[in-house]
Amino acid sequence: MKAAILKEIGTTPVCVDFPEPVVENEQQVLVSVKASSIKQLDLLKAAGKHYTKYSSLPIIVGMDGVASLENGQRIYAMGVTGMMAQKAVLQKDRWIVLPDALDDSTAAALPNFLVGSDIALRTKAQIKKGDIVLINGATGSTGMVAVQMAKYHNATTIIATGRNPEVLEKLKELGADIIISLNQSENDIMNDFKKAYAAFPFDIVIDYLWGKPMELLLQALLTQPSKTTTKIVTVGEMAGHTISSLTSDILRSRDIVLLGSGIGSFEQQVITDYMRKILPEIFQYAASGKLKIDTETFPLEEISIAWNLNKTVVIKI
Repeated sequence: MKAAILKEIGTTPVCVDFPEPVVENEQQVLVSVKASSIKQLDLLKAAGKHYTKYSSLPIIVGMDGVASLENGQRIYAMGVTGMMAQKAVLQKDRWIVLPDALDDSTAAALPNFLVGSDIALRTKAQIKKGDIVLINGATGSTGMVAVQMAKYHNATTIIATGRNPEVLEKLKELGADIIISLNQSENDIMNDFKKAYAAFPFDIVIDYLWGKPMELLLQALLTQPSKTTTKIVTVGEMAGHTISSLTSDILRSRDIVLLGSGIGSFEQQVITDYMRKILPEIFQYAASGKLKIDTETFPLEEISIAWNLNKTVVIKI
């Protein structure tokens, strides 16, 4: 079969002929794969920069994807073996049957964005109806989903920050009530944070940036009297690995709770329960056209071209 194979850490996967995976017990099944998305986790693991590692090499890449069963039913599932291949092994009945109206590309790409957005909102921030939510770094793909999921959870006000002016405007259509450009001077960014908090005290901050933007946000909060408990959930570090302004007095003088959301920050059961109980509901929501993501598709044969494009890429098999 054809498969996207990583031969060595630090290299790009290539499409080659590779033996079909073997079903090892009666709890597994061999399926035909239709689509699998390239995720940041895939890229980091292949580069040797993630805290989770591959068990052996060479290996088929791709954690999850859309497949079809023998009866033609389309499903989404996590793979026992890599999913960027014509065939993959799955655990029996550990899949979600997809709505007919949901396309393969959206179904393949959406779950990863939900882990970085909806699970953070639900599990870490414990979002509830009426919350005021700031999405810091909302112009990335996961941030755009976070805006839409905050709306899904009936947040009363959604504030979105980012650098891309076109995407910021698009976020208004997706549910953002206020946008803050990070292309301004640091002083102007701080002033916008202050004004936003004064009018709409943040109950939740979902942060994909860390670095300087988070420094400015914390400094802005330090100038404002606390009006609510602000839960800051860090999900990424696109703007920097460290911040210099996280001092003890900020946490002691303001009602701030600082949390992290990532694979290592909650039990595996959290993800398992989400995938089984909540993801089907979100797939239906997306099938209705109310949850939108942009994807680009490439055939499996072009995996080496698509791998490092820094876009939401779905490999079609």
